[in-house]
Amino acid sequence: MKYFLLFLIIFSVNIFASSDEPHSVIDSNYVSKFKYDVEKMSLKDLRKTKLLLLNHLDRNNYNEIYTENDMDKKLLEALFKYDDVRIQIIEVIDEIIKEYKVNSEIEKILLSYKDTFKTIIRDNRHLVKNLRDYKAYDFRLGSAYLAMMSAFHENEETKKFYIILVKDKKNINTSIGRYNYNLQKERVNLNKIKKEVEDNIEILDVKLKLRKVEKEILSRK
Repeated sequence: MKYFLLFLIIFSVNIFASSDEPHSVIDSNYVSKFKYDVEKMSLKDLRKTKLLLLNHLDRNNYNEIYTENDMDKKLLEALFKYDDVRIQIIEVIDEIIKEYKVNSEIEKILLSYKDTFKTIIRDNRHLVKNLRDYKAYDFRLGSAYLAMMSAFHENEETKKFYIILVKDKKNINTSIGRYNYNLQKERVNLNKIKKEVEDNIEILDVKLKLRKVEKEILSRK
């Protein structure tokens, strides 16, 4: 477990047991705070609720609403930008080999997974047309990263090298440190887009509840 966590710290990728499981970026974690049984509410409460929902929209400056397709497209673009940085691990592997003057065993592991990453990217990335496609692609890359992690724990020598990488990922003067820094920068942008998506989902939710409340008010007249 300790080495699994260290691995996640180095590469900052999402690892999933299945491409159908929830994705921390793609799948929404929004939980509605606006749950009303409008048919059982009094007219007075309905009117209060209507004002509450209108005030919520005004207070949060929810002026612009995007369709679900628009937001999916925006999120996919952000994921590709993040992936543009992530797949630079291919070049970083070459830098690591030179920088750390690794032995033949470690070099063999690194080059083997470099080829694996290149194959996954070449065969899958261009096929990604939507968020579900990206989840499947992300799962394949993540599985390869996990396999590489396991390979680094075959013996004490490779474990020592791995621990050095974990330490150096905080040092931007190292290849792994620069890679991690750039990855984290792009992750900030990705999280920003994710928040915009969640905010948009809330707008749509509030407006849907507002329509239901207004419809019920009209039915009482």
